[in-house]
Amino acid sequence: MNRRRVRSAFTLIELLVVIAIIGVLIALLLPAVQSAREAARRAQCTNNLKQIGLALHNYHSAIGSFPLGVSRGLMNPGQYAGWGNWSAHAMMLPYLEQEPIYNAINFYFSATPGNAHLSHWINLTAFRMRINVFLCPSDGQAGQVDTNSYHGSFGNSTHPAGNNPTGLFESGAAGHQRSIRLADVVDGTANAVAFSEALTGANPPKTIRMHRNGLTGIPWVKGANQLDAWRNPQAVMAGLQACNAAYQAYRAGGQSSGTISGRRGWRWGIGASGMTLFNTIVPPNSTQYQWSSCRFGCKGCNVDSSHYANATSNHPGGCNVLFADGSVHFIKSSITTNIWWALGTRADGEVLSASSY
Repeated sequence: MNRRRVRSAFTLIELLVVIAIIGVLIALLLPAVQSAREAARRAQCTNNLKQIGLALHNYHSAIGSFPLGVSRGLMNPGQYAGWGNWSAHAMMLPYLEQEPIYNAINFYFSATPGNAHLSHWINLTAFRMRINVFLCPSDGQAGQVDTNSYHGSFGNSTHPAGNNPTGLFESGAAGHQRSIRLADVVDGTANAVAFSEALTGANPPKTIRMHRNGLTGIPWVKGANQLDAWRNPQAVMAGLQACNAAYQAYRAGGQSSGTISGRRGWRWGIGASGMTLFNTIVPPNSTQYQWSSCRFGCKGCNVDSSHYANATSNHPGGCNVLFADGSVHFIKSSITTNIWWALGTRADGEVLSASSY
């Protein structure tokens, strides 16, 4: 009599089929899960910018103007100390429910960090604070001590301390400080960029990271210093090309004068381009100019004083941008250069509509 064989386990073929099916399901579901997570991170990023926008307007209501992009330490109020000046972020702390940190800061001293500076030790508690509203959850380098993912706009000027800064934040030159009021935004607050995302640099930069690290030590470009893109586009574009050439040479390993620095966004308390300020010369997440910031004409200067500091993000397709009216828009990386320049200015008379971007 034939006995029927009883199977006690899967055959190898059946097991492989099951594994293959599970693998296909994971491959199908993983992008959806990642997309959902990124959507949540982008929503949190948008909310952070809205909170900053609300703080800007509450500051304006209380003080009568927006905060300065660069505020001098009270010890030397007439001295422009470069990257030792206080940022708009520091001034807005009481309006972001961060009053204890604000009260812990001694504004009599500059914002200069580092073990060699007295101000570092006096303000050490504040410097080491991680302020979540300043951090985009999609910025993988953010959150290291006192980093910052959101930078204020000084327009399409090449430096916030230039003769005619065009953005919402400026520092002025030769000791002159001027804060911007709502009445100064004659192009309309819905057409003027206030803040944008800016990815934090990797320090030290073991590898070149697109849109994150910055260039330093670029040769001087005549006429491009402290000018805006509308009034001197040729010189500004010449500066861009010089930075781009140095970046490409650095990637190819054929040039040593253009060095890479990864300190962008590493101090929320310092009012300086590359740390808390950016300009609208290079479109967001530019694939043509893959460095995040560039300083030319000053060998040895770091990324914190760069003349080109771009809007960058890890969100696919563009960046979240806060406008002067408090609204937040997702600006596509494909935005045209002229429109991006126009959005950076507060009083150049351009006529724009939301459909333009």
